[in-house]
Amino acid sequence: MNASIPQVTVAGSGEEITLVVGCNILSTNVQTVRQQVLDILNDAEVSNPDWKQLHLDITAAQMIDSTGLNFLVAVARHVKKRSIELKISVSSANIAKSFSFIRLDRQAQVVLV
Repeated sequence: MNASIPQVTVAGSGEEITLVVGCNILSTNVQTVRQQVLDILNDAEVSNPDWKQLHLDITAAQMIDSTGLNFLVAVARHVKKRSIELKISVSSANIAKSFSFIRLDRQAQVVLV
């Protein structure tokens, strides 16, 4: 997957919806990523009340800047309003530490893979 072109894909069914973000989340692409995520979350099929957890797979990301962190906090707030649990998968220990620093790990289950 070309890291310069932000791409968000959706998978899963039932109680968990998985969004795979296949790029770094930086100020240069966060608007595109944000719009793709919101479009998916607002889709009638995805907004089905049966699902209880959003799994945000950002294991492809090796860098997330402050704008990207703000975006993830906004996603956490969005799903919390809908009483949905948030799980975020990361592959970088540094990103996981950043989540701890901004206390995102208190709003979401952060899994280091």
